[in-house]
Parts: sequence; C-alpha cells; structure tokens
Amino acid sequence: MRSMLLVAAALAMVGLVGCGSAGTTGGPGAEKKESKSKLEKLEDKVRQPEDTCSLTVPALSAKLKQGETKEVVIGIKRGKNFDEDVVLTFDELPAGVTVDPASPTIKHGDENVKVMVKAKDDAAVGDHTIKLKGKPSKGKEATNEVKVSVAKK
Repeated sequence: MRSMLLVAAALAMVGLVGCGSAGTTGGPGAEKKESKSKLEKLEDKVRQPEDTCSLTVPALSAKLKQGETKEVVIGIKRGKNFDEDVVLTFDELPAGVTVDPASPTIKHGDENVKVMVKAKDDAAVGDHTIKLKGKPSKGKEATNEVKVSVAKK
C-alpha cells in the first residue's frame, strides 16, 4: 500500500513539474552505476539524487526580437551532500545571439544565476535550442537546453 501511495505521489509530482526535459544529472553521484528498481528511478525524477545536481531552465522559450536583450534565469536542483560551485557554458548559439556572462557560475549557496540573452540586429530569426552545460568541480557535468525564439524587428 505504501509503495502504491509513493508511486501515485511521484506520478502526480512529475505531472506538476513536467517531464521530457532534455537535461541530464551531473556531479559525483551521477557517475554511480547502481542498479535501481523502477520505483527508485521514479523517485529520482521527483527528488534530486544524493550528491548530484541538475540544471533548470524556463519552461517556455525566451522570446525576443532582433536587437533586444532578455534576462533568463538558470536554476539548479541540488541533491543531499551536493554543495559545489557549478560553471555554466552555452553551446550551439544561433547566429547573432549571445549570452552574457558567457560562463557564469552558480555558487554553492545559490539557487540560480541570471544571464542576459541578446539578439543582435541581424540575429537568425526562428526557434532555436541552446545547449547548456554545468560543470561541477567534481564529477560529471549536468546538461539541459534553453529555448530561444527570435522574431524580426
């Protein structure tokens, strides 16, 4: 009965939080290759596994016009015992789109970092996906994707 309640609660939480994120977990705990039961894997989707981190991004794409700049908040979920700084990098930026700062750090006590996404006057119009990587001082890097939509001026 208890496990059924846990599964139901986990499914409800996944439904509220959302799933299908392209992100991967990072940190020293992400390298452990333990075999887990289906229930443990489901619980890991709801809570952050010990000694790991994952990067959170806005659910909706950042919408901006050529020549505009918008603030985007990149968050971090920290598992128990994960208190490292995480250095972010942004790859596969579309033509004419920049992120400032280019390699921000989410400090060990912080929950997020704000970056400015700028579309130059000649930025590529359309929907784009920027690859986000977060490298802790130890262990595997975490990844996710930031969606950006650029419209004509």
